[in-house]
Formats: sequence, structure tokens, C-alpha cells
Amino acid sequence: MIKKIRLQPLVYLSNDMIFGYEVLYKKEHSSAYPSASNILESVISSCGHRRNLQLFINMTVKDVVDDGFCRSFLHILKKTKVDGSNIVLEVSEKTHPDSLSSAKKTLSLLRHHNIKVALDDFGTEYSSLSFLKELPIDIVKIDKKFTQEAPSSKKSRALLKFCAQISHDIGCEVVAEGIETQDQLDCVKNSGADIGQGFLFTDPLRNLRQKITPFIGLDEFASFPIDVAHKVLYC
Repeated sequence: MIKKIRLQPLVYLSNDMIFGYEVLYKKEHSSAYPSASNILESVISSCGHRRNLQLFINMTVKDVVDDGFCRSFLHILKKTKVDGSNIVLEVSEKTHPDSLSSAKKTLSLLRHHNIKVALDDFGTEYSSLSFLKELPIDIVKIDKKFTQEAPSSKKSRALLKFCAQISHDIGCEVVAEGIETQDQLDCVKNSGADIGQGFLFTDPLRNLRQKITPFIGLDEFASFPIDVAHKVLYC
């Protein structure tokens, strides 16, 4: 089981309601990044997720191109009785362009099971637009460097708006990553992004009261404003 799992909320910018949670974890120094299958199994085991809230889980490059990944991941969904519509798998732009055909096959199969696909760190690699064109993407997560440079850089503000606009034009929801200040949040809202993520809302959450009270299902916070939800630390 993966240790030290944390959950970071993603928040609708229009009303401060929680959209979902990204699963974060501490990687051991010498170990490889765990498969999304292992992460899902650890989250369900340690958090008791009640299956009606969006969980964002990072895929490794190997996951994206491995023919056996879909079978493994779907088996865990069935075993844990988690509906695919509550899962968003994040694919990195670090996937090699030569692997796009394999990636498209894997992600398309996952989407047949109602799993959503997010393109992470959008804008950091030369192949950004190729990924949007070739892969079945539902959500675009704009890299934090655009968010954090926006208040002091006209170019970054323009690029932030461009990324949001082009993503909307092809039917994707837009997440702005790395929001840490009110100025950054203002720029993100002006860009047209739909969802925000970052320390301005809350640190990644963990259950400091685990020994005293039982775990409270994530779904019980799904409709809470972020200023209420972040007062309760869990998982």
C-alpha cells in the first residue's frame, strides 16, 4: 500500500464548491512512481471512498502505453465497486509523441467505461497541441507556471487565456493549477478557467483525527464550500 496519501481539492471558480480531489503521495527516493492502479487501490483501502466524488489520479508513462493497464485498473474498479464516472486519470505531456497511438488506444478504452481523461501540466512541452488533437481529453490542467507568472507578466496572462480558450473550443473543462495568491486567482478567473487548484484554497488534506473519529466519506464534503471543507482534515 502507498503511504502518506493526501487529497488536494479542486474548486469551481464560480462558486467555491468542491469539484473533486487530486490524489497526492510521497514518493520514496529510489522507487519508481506507482501505477494509477496501485494508487486507486490504496486510496480506497485507506480512505473508504464512498464512490460518488471525482478522484484525480496520475498515470505513469508506462500506464499510458501498457496494454495490461486497462485490464488491471478496471478490475480494481469492479472489485471496489467504484463507478468509472468518478475517476479522472491524468496523463502527462511527458509521454513520448511516438507513443501517441498506443496512448490513444488505452485512453479510448478507459473512456468507454466512463472514466474521464485529463491532460496535466498543459503548455510545458512542445507537443501540447498534438496531445489535444490526438488524445481523447476531457479536462485540461494548465501548468502552474502560467498561473503564478500571470500577475506580473502580460505574456503569461495572454497565454493563460489562450490555453483556456482553445481548451473550451474543443469541449474540455479547464483547471488552473498552482494558485497560491489572490492576485493569481483573479488572473485565473479573468482567463476563463473553470476550476482552480492550489494552496490558496487549502493544503493537501489528511486525517489528523483518525484515531478519535471514524473516517468521514469524501462524498459528504462534495457539496460543501471550500471554506467549510478545509476545516476538516482527513485521509
